[in-house]
Amino acid sequence: MVERKSRSNRIGIVAIVGATATGKTSLGIELALRLNGEIVNADSRLFYRGMDIGTAKPTQNERRGVEHHLINILDPWSAFSLSDFLREARAAIADIEKRGKLPIIVGGSGQYIWGLLEGWEVPEIPPNLGLRNELETQLRDEGIESLQRRLESTRAKNVDKVEILNPRRLVRAIERAVATGDAMGGASKAVEPPYDALVIGLTAPRELLHERVAQRVDQMFASGWKDEVEHLMESGVKSELPSMSAIGYRQLVEHINGDTTWETVREQVLIGNHRLIGQQHNWFKPRDNRIGWVDITGDDYSENVMSSVRSWILARGQTGLER
Repeated sequence: MVERKSRSNRIGIVAIVGATATGKTSLGIELALRLNGEIVNADSRLFYRGMDIGTAKPTQNERRGVEHHLINILDPWSAFSLSDFLREARAAIADIEKRGKLPIIVGGSGQYIWGLLEGWEVPEIPPNLGLRNELETQLRDEGIESLQRRLESTRAKNVDKVEILNPRRLVRAIERAVATGDAMGGASKAVEPPYDALVIGLTAPRELLHERVAQRVDQMFASGWKDEVEHLMESGVKSELPSMSAIGYRQLVEHINGDTTWETVREQVLIGNHRLIGQQHNWFKPRDNRIGWVDITGDDYSENVMSSVRSWILARGQTGLER
């Protein structure tokens, strides 16, 4: 077990954040291997079984024996809210710490990351099924931009905190805005952060991220992403489901149905990822002094991160983590 002589009685966690294609997954696994850690996934795209290629979910080989929590926990037709995530992530962190290991949070979903680190309490607001059906129809017929405008028109509080590129969260935010006048449904954060968190942000020039995204997308197509989507469709997974809001899945359904060309799908996926990068930069801001930023183009950046984490562990008075 880890011996704790901590400056804080809060559980110590490491969080790896940043935009897509910065290498968060591989760095988190390396940290876990060398510091006796386990990963808690905070990327909403990785919750669902059978959605592996298009979400860049790490394979068993890529995980290298590191235990991953909150990956492959849902069928594609299941719902999973922010409050569900917070409950499950908190339980996983407590379990990892109890077994003397280092909890490492990895992901690019800003709402989930900050909800966890800031100790958000999210009221459970029952879904408005009539409004939801109306919004789903509007999304299908008029596109996501029309829902973004509709959210703005509510003039609710905290509209700026909504991940407006995610159709599922956009629909839910409109429901909350209509019900409570708050796009976050009256969510509140703890007076004091619940964890002693070392937050490491990975960054790179936007042009490099776009290049890496293009390479990743082409590899996804080459690895059978279209076959994956066809299998989901054959299994009865409908494109309207929240799980299918992950970038590229609905676009591939349209292509498989003969509505769009392959070139159009690729372009839409790239544009979706570029917008996601911009949104992630809004959640993880360079001027946020809670985040220690590391440029992935720097020499030995991963070793520098490792050194920073070791120093943080020593400052907490922990022993027994180094392998």
